[in-house]
Amino acid sequence: MRIVVLDTSALIRLYIPDGPFPDGLEEHLAAAWRAETTLVIPELALVEIAQVLWKKEKAGKIRPSESQEIIAAVMDLPLEVVGHRTFLMDSLTFARRHGLTVYDAVFLSLAAKRGAELVTADSRLKKAFIDSEKYI
Repeated sequence: MRIVVLDTSALIRLYIPDGPFPDGLEEHLAAAWRAETTLVIPELALVEIAQVLWKKEKAGKIRPSESQEIIAAVMDLPLEVVGHRTFLMDSLTFARRHGLTVYDAVFLSLAAKRGAELVTADSRLKKAFIDSEKYI
């Protein structure tokens, strides 16, 4: 079965199209609903989503009720949510190697650990994922 790690930027694009829509996101989501693909996120992604929505609320771009609806919708997606304790040190290594935040590197190291594709709207993270495949 195909495994795909989704980062926060990709998940947010499903509900707030304020930037580039990641290639393959809709197809992977449809495949996950059919149980043909496993979509994986680190638990950190849920907090990041709430933070992004909170920032958009404070900026007047969305209402609190919209934030709640989006969080509820994300929680209903066919996602495998995993803790990041077992790959935190790898995340720090990836952050150093690629000049990323540790927050972003968590997604990268999860993808590496699971032998997964990474879907992101973040061009720096996408480049780091492609570059990291040289070390795996």
